[in-house]
Amino acid sequence: MPMPVEFSTLSGDVVATDHTEEVSGSSMHGSGCIWTDIHREVWIRQRDGLERKFRFTNIDVPARQGQCVALLLDGARPVAFINFSTEQYVNLVALNQFELFGAAEAFAFAALLIVAGFTAPAGVVALSLGATAYGLVKHRARKRAFCKTFALVEAHIRRTIAHPPAARVKRALSG
Repeated sequence: MPMPVEFSTLSGDVVATDHTEEVSGSSMHGSGCIWTDIHREVWIRQRDGLERKFRFTNIDVPARQGQCVALLLDGARPVAFINFSTEQYVNLVALNQFELFGAAEAFAFAALLIVAGFTAPAGVVALSLGATAYGLVKHRARKRAFCKTFALVEAHIRRTIAHPPAARVKRALSG
């Protein structure tokens, strides 16, 4: 996920929520594994009356009908959910959103592995050591990008909470 300079904010009232649970599983030779994915759908009506639907998977989004919320968006993808009615928020940035190895790197490794196979055991050992070092460097860069983006979203969440949408301020003053 590239780091944006600025996030956009979508705010409004929750007009509907829904959640479904999807049970999946697999079985091999008598042993199995079962897991449940929870899908949450939140409909938000903006001040201009436009309603938008957002889906979240395996994320506990604090939202009920009638609550005032804001979403921080990176393009069309939510990166944070803020509920002004409950004073809760969720930073949606996750480490698994950051790619460790790209397709080009996988093809390059496969090509190097083939070449190393022709150069006797020394080539395979050199490739193994090089791939391990490269993997460690890539893992650290991925973790650093995640931490930087997570902190950037947290800072934007704090700014949004400190300066809530105009509709929320108006409702607080009238209520």
